[in-house]
Amino acid sequence: MAITPLPTPPASTDRANFDARADAFMLALQTFANECNAAAEAFNFNSTNGTSASSVAIGTGAKSFTTQAGKSYVVGMTLRLANTADASKWMQGEVTSYNSTTGALGMNITHINGSGTLAAWTISQASPIILPFPGTDKVTVHTGNGYASTDNKILRFATILENLGASITYADSLANGGRFTINTSGIYHVNLSHEFSASLGSFGVSKNCTTLTTAFTSIAEAQKLIYAGGNNSSGGTDAPTGNGYTGYLAAGTVLRAHSDGSAMAGAAGRARMIVERLF
Repeated sequence: MAITPLPTPPASTDRANFDARADAFMLALQTFANECNAAAEAFNFNSTNGTSASSVAIGTGAKSFTTQAGKSYVVGMTLRLANTADASKWMQGEVTSYNSTTGALGMNITHINGSGTLAAWTISQASPIILPFPGTDKVTVHTGNGYASTDNKILRFATILENLGASITYADSLANGGRFTINTSGIYHVNLSHEFSASLGSFGVSKNCTTLTTAFTSIAEAQKLIYAGGNNSSGGTDAPTGNGYTGYLAAGTVLRAHSDGSAMAGAAGRARMIVERLF
């Protein structure tokens, strides 16, 4: 709703109009107060809160919901849509469209928590997520365990040292190797160190790679997150090499320790990968 502008206030330098303007200004204050109260009530209790029974899978990107008509949603507003039964499952993002007649709501989801396809949502206005992440979501794996049998340039790890929180899912299989899936958009730190057993090789961390039987150096540049090096344990230095990345990763990103198939050093701790959410 629009708030009626206040009339010109009185000024001590304009004695001729002072009384008339003072009377008009004071009379307008009651209307102004009523309209401000109505706007505050709508903001806090009605116009930015809603519900939806749309069946939508938790995930990032464009999402469509049907909610109540007559809300005050505008393009660019940040909303959180939480599952009514379990508020720990939510999506958050910006309004891309809203039809106040039909209740059709378009969202660009940028942050999520949890998973599943749900059909009971509570909608509320939210602040953009810019503060440091308050928890400790971290996965650390170590000690090489060879390569996947199908995705044969993807490393496997023998030991999970830490697996904390819900922002990252680590999975390992004989066919596909080790992979880290980012469940919640945010700022992450990723580090990989590794050592080959004899010959020099190349390795790094790939991101959403589609060529998992191709050596790391030959995959698309856009799919290389970290180039970590390629030392070996037979050359006398006996020291793994590695590298790291700190930056934004979107929900749904899949990270893998990706190499060229050269034999890995099998000693404990010679291979290690850490993925930790910071913000």
